[in-house]
Amino acid sequence: MILTLEEIRQQLRLESDYTEEDTLLTMLGQAAESRTATFLNRNLYAAEADIPEGGDETALVVPDDLRLAMLMLVTHFYEHRSTVSDFEQSETPMAYQWIAGPYRFIPL
Repeated sequence: MILTLEEIRQQLRLESDYTEEDTLLTMLGQAAESRTATFLNRNLYAAEADIPEGGDETALVVPDDLRLAMLMLVTHFYEHRSTVSDFEQSETPMAYQWIAGPYRFIPL
C-alpha cells in the first residue's frame, strides 16, 4: 500500500496509538489507491525503485498532491460509511478529481 497507516491516522486526526481500526484503515487506504489507479488508468508506485525492470508505460510515482487526493478519499470513505445520509451533501470527491485529473493517462 502506498499510503501508510500513520499518514491515514494523521489525516483522520486519530491518535498514533489507536489501532482498533487498523484493518478498516488499511482497507480504506487500499480502496483509495485502487480507485485512484483505476481513475488515472495508471499503475501507481511509491518510489522509482518499485517500477518493474523493463519499465511500465503507465507508471506513476505518486507525487505529494496525488497522495493528498488519496488521503482525501480515505477521509470521505471513513466519514461516510453508508451510501445514504439523512441530509443532503455536496460531492466531496470533487477536489479529488481536481487534484488527480491532470495525472490521467488516456491511451490514443
